Amino acid sequence: MKRLCTAAIAAVVLLSGCSQKETTPSIEKVQGEKPSTPVQTEFQFTPLDESKYEGTEKEMIKLVNLHAKYVNNKDETNFKKLFHNQDYRLPSYEVLKNELHEFRDMKQTQGYVAIKRTSRSLKTNEVIEGYSVYFISCNKKGAWKINGID
Repeated sequence: MKRLCTAAIAAVVLLSGCSQKETTPSIEKVQGEKPSTPVQTEFQFTPLDESKYEGTEKEMIKLVNLHAKYVNNKDETNFKKLFHNQDYRLPSYEVLKNELHEFRDMKQTQGYVAIKRTSRSLKTNEVIEGYSVYFISCNKKGAWKINGID
């Protein structure tokens, strides 16, 4: 008799759970879908405010903003133009947010800028936070270019 009551209670619990409507999207649906418009993403990318900087720092921030823009637009032609060595390829992520961490070893024609970046992997859809350090310098023609990113 005890087994029969236990089985009946278990059946009722299982059936009542199955009859409830799903109120939240399943994890597989959320992770597998890519938003069709920027409005639907958690983060709307906003470039760093260039008006807060002057001189070398401003030129560096402009390049960081262009880097994010070309990465997000998947514009490989203009992306490569940002670098002294144009062997760089587009990364497999989307830039969600950039925050200035610091400028280092600044000189009139070169320096380092550390950026805290939030990005989303295009392969796994995983959101990643980390730091990137851009080494930026001005070439002989007066054009500012990225030498490398660590």
